[in-house]
Amino acid sequence: MSEPVSNHEQELDMIDLKAFLLDFFHSFKRLWWLVALIVIAAVLLSYFRVTRSYSPSYVAEATVSVELVNGGSYANRNTAEQMGLIFPYILNSGVLSDVIAADLGTRGVPGSIRANSIKGTNLLTINVSGYDPELTYKVLQSVLKNYPEVAQYVVGQTNLTVIDDRGIPTDTGKMAVVRGSVRKGAMIGAAVGLALVVLRSLIFRTIRSEEDLRSHVNIPHLGTLPICKKKERRNSTRSNINILFDTNRDEYIEALRLVRTRIERDLGRKKVLMVTSSVAGEGKSTVAANLAASMALKGKKVILVDCDLRNPSVGNMFNLTGSYPGLSAVLDGKAKLADALVEVEKNGRQTGLILLPGADKATRMIETLSSDSMGDLIEELRESSDIVILDTPPSAVLVDAMMLVKHVDGVAYVVMNDYARRRYVVNGIEELASTGVNITGFILNGGKTSSGRYGYYGRYGSKYGYYGTGSEDDKERQHHEHK
Repeated sequence: MSEPVSNHEQELDMIDLKAFLLDFFHSFKRLWWLVALIVIAAVLLSYFRVTRSYSPSYVAEATVSVELVNGGSYANRNTAEQMGLIFPYILNSGVLSDVIAADLGTRGVPGSIRANSIKGTNLLTINVSGYDPELTYKVLQSVLKNYPEVAQYVVGQTNLTVIDDRGIPTDTGKMAVVRGSVRKGAMIGAAVGLALVVLRSLIFRTIRSEEDLRSHVNIPHLGTLPICKKKERRNSTRSNINILFDTNRDEYIEALRLVRTRIERDLGRKKVLMVTSSVAGEGKSTVAANLAASMALKGKKVILVDCDLRNPSVGNMFNLTGSYPGLSAVLDGKAKLADALVEVEKNGRQTGLILLPGADKATRMIETLSSDSMGDLIEELRESSDIVILDTPPSAVLVDAMMLVKHVDGVAYVVMNDYARRRYVVNGIEELASTGVNITGFILNGGKTSSGRYGYYGRYGSKYGYYGTGSEDDKERQHHEHK
């Protein structure tokens, strides 16, 4: 049985027109290719359907003048109007149809016949439509020949003089039908595509800016990290950016320093920081690893613990290809802590960063993380380091992270730009806040600045300048280059 949606959750999902329009515009930018694809598919489907089922229709038409024998111009006009009015009755009565069929030697009239008078004149237009151009034209000629004879009992003896005869007809309606079908298909495709965009706008309401999140939760913004694309090395098992080895990521490194400084200022002399996110895929492990590396480059002894026992990834980020006992083995008493800790080296030198990998996936995740052994382990790590960073599972969908909050001094919450649903992010933060833990703030991962670039420069450049011009950062830069 599903849990009822709270009033606050309903407020989060309420449709604000301005917000909806922004969400719609953003969703359209992401899905325009899908809308275009649906439109093209609908047009092609409509085109092939019409061309396969289309039957050509030929229309033979003639304009004639009506002259009543021994009548004047007024009588001629009146007679033309009468002939146009009585034509449907004469045709439906079968008299004219029988005469035409007998004239052509067919069982019936092979086509549809219409006659209309031109108001205010003695002119009459007669047109015949059918599926055979020559036969349709023969029907028209038979009408011109036999209609006066049939109609004379009603309007009197008349003569029809052909003024305009267009000859054997050609099919000119196919292109019009095809164009109409293409337009209809395009409209249907566009409606379906835009409906999908609207649906996405209503369902997938994500966080796309610092202001967007702060309008729902009151926690500090630690900084915005840019998206970094990197080329994979053939001999590397790493799949994420790592500032220890990818040293040419100046924008990312500078943005990370701002985040690190704010976290250090909030923690003060406290040591244990938990890094989590709402759902998987928001880059929390990458942020945790690089935050630990940034602190280590500053000269601190940092221990990074992979507490995501469901999906351990820290070891892979630092090219740990060997076999290590890891956190689960230490908590189960199968290995000593000293044997599980791995010192990260670069060019044969220690970096000050120590890893406690997650190792093999644990079968009892919650029991393992909530055990007294976990608390004792964190206290032991606290005593032997300057800072301990715990990379935990997502907090909005799993309870694993909640088991660790009683052991930490602060929480850094990673939010991937335009990724997780807004409700998940807000609920994840509020669940953590309800425990009383100190939420240091949130980190917007891959955020877009007002200048259009991904990162923190455009937004914070004018306010804070380029962080890293002080003496402490000069020392760190020198230390980084030495490493």
